[in-house]
Amino acid sequence: CGVNYIETDDPSTDAANFLAAGKIVSWFQGRMEVGSRALGNRSILANPAYPDIKNKVNERVKYRESWRPFCPSMTDEAKNRYIQGPNDVAHMIVAYQVPAGVEKSLPGIVHVDGTIRPQAVTQAKNPRFHALITELGKQTGHPVVMNTSFNVRSEPIVCTPLDAVRCFYSNGLDALVMGNFVLTKSKAS
Repeated sequence: CGVNYIETDDPSTDAANFLAAGKIVSWFQGRMEVGSRALGNRSILANPAYPDIKNKVNERVKYRESWRPFCPSMTDEAKNRYIQGPNDVAHMIVAYQVPAGVEKSLPGIVHVDGTIRPQAVTQAKNPRFHALITELGKQTGHPVVMNTSFNVRSEPIVCTPLDAVRCFYSNGLDALVMGNFVLTKSKAS
């Protein structure tokens, strides 16, 4: 595609650095997932601690209605800090109440009814995504990331690297981390 990129030895840390700084990151790793949710291989990620992050992602990236909720991906080790009564939370299909204070510290992921529909990520099942969330937790105090599917409204989730590059350049995403490669956009002057 003729785009500028850098190669990195640690894409998880690079992505976490962008997220901690309030950037919106597209994350393309490994095989495509099967199912109704983005679970860390074809995802758009953001730091849920930023109060306006939902609006930014909806307006600049997803081009969708503001009332649509976003789900969190968190490390399995931290799930009890963010979910009341956890069970199997690997696939973002069950809503859980959050403990008091979570909606204030992570407004980007808590629905208006005080629930979240989480994914608990294990190191064994998705080591690179787990490493990203762990590193974000070291930087922010919360091993949690806002996670939505890597697509825009009315389009399927990206499948190929070419899909990822096209989608990245068609909206307000700040970075694309694909395998060990990182693309960013230069700001217009």
